[in-house]
Amino acid sequence: MTITLPTASYWVKYLHPEIVRLAKPAAGWFYTISPAGELSVSLPALIILGLAVGLLSGSFGVGSGFLMTPFLNLVGNIPYNVAIGSDLTHMVGSSVLAHLRQRALGYVDYKLGLLLFLGSVVGVEIGAQLLQLLKYAGDIPFLGNRLDWLQLVMTITYALLLGWIGIMIYRETRAAHGLGGAAPTAPEGAVALPGSRLQTINLPPRLSLPVSGIESISLWLILGVGLASGLLTGFLGVSGAFIRMPALIYVLGVPTVVSLGTNLFELLILALYGALTHSLKGNVDLLLVMILLITTTVGNQLGAALQRKIVGPRSLQVYILIIFLTILIMILKLGL
Repeated sequence: MTITLPTASYWVKYLHPEIVRLAKPAAGWFYTISPAGELSVSLPALIILGLAVGLLSGSFGVGSGFLMTPFLNLVGNIPYNVAIGSDLTHMVGSSVLAHLRQRALGYVDYKLGLLLFLGSVVGVEIGAQLLQLLKYAGDIPFLGNRLDWLQLVMTITYALLLGWIGIMIYRETRAAHGLGGAAPTAPEGAVALPGSRLQTINLPPRLSLPVSGIESISLWLILGVGLASGLLTGFLGVSGAFIRMPALIYVLGVPTVVSLGTNLFELLILALYGALTHSLKGNVDLLLVMILLITTTVGNQLGAALQRKIVGPRSLQVYILIIFLTILIMILKLGL
């Protein structure tokens, strides 16, 4: 059973005008492109993909959104701009649920979240505009074929991002289980020290964040953190939490328990803006968004239920293996 994705089909025809000159459909394992340029993707494949990514996220407590976009391109041949815009839009629904759960605990610094958003919204727009440039940049010769700039740049970018994330998870896994030496233990309260040093930077205007226990901090530090994470969100469609969370704790000095809730709140309003700007640029396929939202939500709940049973050193090694296999397949696809 297949479904036709209208927005993805439009960009397939734009990015690959040679498609409409084919005498017969172009087919992959899980998709078919008609001579008219209509992209039809296997519905079971999309359902399995959404469930799998949600399961990984729920099981390991590590956001797996960075896997969704490259897999949408690999499995369904969905152009990167549509995969990014649709993945970011589906984050709105999941972010609402996560924020409501965290708000009940009372660990959200709304003032900080709104200030982060001021920087993030600029970053998202810059990232989305960079994606626009790649969409209209045309193609280049590559290994005897013609390859559009969007596919080439995004494949390389995601390969580097996934490689970095895989290495970081591997190193943390070794440290946590004593395989590479015991993880160093820090004295109580040491986590906030790096942030405390940066808080002394006398760059006006300065403001206080009572909920986070910060007496005075430069507004520009907060905007900088928001800008960096927003750029990743707008350009790659990822939540940016792997940048924002460490920055909240180690750059701004926000307590860990407050940074969790604040990150989810900022992600919610950031995803809303990202969904809006990408939809205005024609990068969102609503049918795809609905499928992703339903399947990843179910997968996330299943993963959370299985977390204690399946998560361990070996299962994390499997997770790392999935990341590097994804990189390999992405690189191989460039030469096909």
